[in-house]
Amino acid sequence: MLSFIVIGRNEGWKLNKCLTSIFETIEYNKLDAEVIYVDSKSTDGSIELAKTFQKVKVFLITGECNAAIARNIGAKESRGDILFFIDGDMEINKKFLPFAIINNQLKYDCVTGHLDDYLYDYNDNFLGVKNRTYTKLIPTKEQVLKTNGGIFLIKKTAWKTVGGMRTKYKVNEDIDLTMRLAKKGIKTIRLPLFIAKHYTVDYRNEKRMWQNIKHFYSFYPAMIFRDHIFNNIALKRILRTNYSALLLFALIISLIINIQWLYLSSAILYFLFFMAKVVKNSIDASISKSKVVYFFERIIFQFMHDFLFWVGFFFFHPKPKSIEYTVVK
Repeated sequence: MLSFIVIGRNEGWKLNKCLTSIFETIEYNKLDAEVIYVDSKSTDGSIELAKTFQKVKVFLITGECNAAIARNIGAKESRGDILFFIDGDMEINKKFLPFAIINNQLKYDCVTGHLDDYLYDYNDNFLGVKNRTYTKLIPTKEQVLKTNGGIFLIKKTAWKTVGGMRTKYKVNEDIDLTMRLAKKGIKTIRLPLFIAKHYTVDYRNEKRMWQNIKHFYSFYPAMIFRDHIFNNIALKRILRTNYSALLLFALIISLIINIQWLYLSSAILYFLFFMAKVVKNSIDASISKSKVVYFFERIIFQFMHDFLFWVGFFFFHPKPKSIEYTVVK
């Protein structure tokens, strides 16, 4: 059996698209499947919407909420030997599964596909489409992933091998899972096929940007780095995504040891790479406000992110969260 596990909070019309696409997929592929929805205390009617789908099992988190907790609940309540995790803001492609599941067996231990981001602002105004997992065209070959996102199929045996997701992660729990799977020799394979549309607010959106600072989400990439510090994948990821934070650390160390030439070199490098990152994100952002205003906001955000990264690395040590939930339907 295949268990579709959907997680969400205040997804509204996106959740309707998600669940509708799942049932279309079940019918199109004639699947023996169940559908589970785990809600993280929505206030917008998402639970009532999910209940209108007759065959959806609905669970509500009553304790602390995060995506890792929600997915662990879904896996615990599932009956299938294949788990299909989907975020509630995604609409899946019904033609993907025949390439992932062959003769009722998942092709690999962990499988995903390619995504497109359908970008909106916080008023649900459509801003455009961006390729999420590829550049211009979907690759023609399978890829072994070093990190992964919120949509994937996994054998329950593989899921249990690593104990599911670690609930101490509010974000980046999917990246941590992929690295722990790889440590056990379990590969995550991206098939050269389109798996879903992702309806989301641009990650560079100014409101989302400041929410990330407010909720200290910058701590979690640092925690990934610390938890997997001897993992080459983690190091390469930090070099690729948080290079300005690494240069800030070099600048601080050069100040402490008080070597003038090293300090000047570090300061110049940090400024150049910092500004390059700010400019790139300002150009790429799909926003509804002035790019000039956003540029100066981005400068402040980027410095705060770089600083909080190291605060998180040295001082942020959250404990695993307890799992508390109830059956709604």
